[in-house]
Amino acid sequence: MEIKIGMKSVAREIALDIDKSPEELQQLLKDAITKGEIIDLVDKRESHTLLNAGNIAYVEFAPERQNRIGFAI
Repeated sequence: MEIKIGMKSVAREIALDIDKSPEELQQLLKDAITKGEIIDLVDKRESHTLLNAGNIAYVEFAPERQNRIGFAI
């Protein structure tokens, strides 16, 4: 699943491709924001991204994209 995270006072968003379900990720984010914790998100390439939950402005969830080859009529 691809997610885009907007941070307060930052013009660019963070785009990550994560192996968690939307429900798992929503619960993780809700808990961290409520407690004001640091979130450690691990993407499909095993890269870690640490975010201060208090600075998150929004999170956009997008389904997996299917790469299409060829032309559609």
